[in-house]
Amino acid sequence: MNFLLIAGAVQGFIFSVVIFLTRRKVEKPVVFLNLLVFFLSLNNLQSWLITKGLVIDQVFFKHFEFPWYVLILPMFYAFLIHYLGIEKKRMPFLGPTITVFIGELLARSIFLFQVYQGRYDPETIPMYNAIEDTVTLLYSLFIFGKAVRIVFKYQELYPTILTFDDLNWIKRFIKWGAVIFLLWGIAVVLNIFSETIKAPYSYYPLRIASSVLLYWIGYQAFFRYVVLKDRIVLRREMRKNKVNESIGAIANAKDTKLGKQEIEFKKIQDHVVGQQRYIDSSLSLEKLSEELNMGTSKLSALINQYSGHNFSDYVNGLRVEDAKRLLANPDFENYTIVSIGLECGFNSKSTFYSAFNKFTGHTPSEYRKQFTRNK
Repeated sequence: MNFLLIAGAVQGFIFSVVIFLTRRKVEKPVVFLNLLVFFLSLNNLQSWLITKGLVIDQVFFKHFEFPWYVLILPMFYAFLIHYLGIEKKRMPFLGPTITVFIGELLARSIFLFQVYQGRYDPETIPMYNAIEDTVTLLYSLFIFGKAVRIVFKYQELYPTILTFDDLNWIKRFIKWGAVIFLLWGIAVVLNIFSETIKAPYSYYPLRIASSVLLYWIGYQAFFRYVVLKDRIVLRREMRKNKVNESIGAIANAKDTKLGKQEIEFKKIQDHVVGQQRYIDSSLSLEKLSEELNMGTSKLSALINQYSGHNFSDYVNGLRVEDAKRLLANPDFENYTIVSIGLECGFNSKSTFYSAFNKFTGHTPSEYRKQFTRNK
């Protein structure tokens, strides 16, 4: 347990330093994300020092703790509202959080000083810890509830973000977060009522589970934020290029020279490519047939006949062409390959790599390297 605490703390500090040093511009979501990991690391380091007995052996200092855990969940909440771009619609509760933090810090200092002066029995310290922990638990539940409502109830506040991110990773975090709160509640109850299981043992399951979850959300959120920023820029760029280079000769020919079926396929091309429907990761044969008011069998047959591919390969081929253009463009060499794949219409890294290799014989990474070597 001690090794996990110090290892997690060191890893968190390294994460925070690296992110701040490698970002050319440190945006507010990144700041709050870093603070989340930083405060968690401070909390783990403090727990490790206390457990190892590396504190001054005197009543005041032996039991003095900074309530870093008060700050952890509010930092996630602040990250969330800035990630969703709703910071002007929802307050981040930074002021109340700092007030609770300072209040607990002062209250503990005064209480321990009273113990040091002999006005309170040292045996009352565990009860004080339980009361403080209960206050922190209730405040954290309040912040957690706010996050749950934003993610599950108030999606109309951030419709644009939902076109880039389905937020399933945040929903998974919230579901596991509920388990963490259950463990936290059990620890508080044990500290108050149990005669055999007390702190720090009552906190071991909580510390392990919460550390794993919070470090995961730290790394996951940073990755997602980078991808989100990349996709916003990429989509703006792609909308400047309405015509995809992969449109064949049929689409460029004049309608007067085309047969009935060829005209119908050109209609499909104009819709799928001209309206950039292929970048919709949820596009299906059934969905496209409804949009074109055309039967699925007929639509499938036309695509097979004139593109030489089934529907899936036809759409993926268009996506790959866009991806090739972006990967070859030096203006986008700093954008992640995953963000390029997602913005071109693929719903995951694996499907992007599979389709790209199928059409080009190379992975996206190999394809990009061909152009970086030629600079």
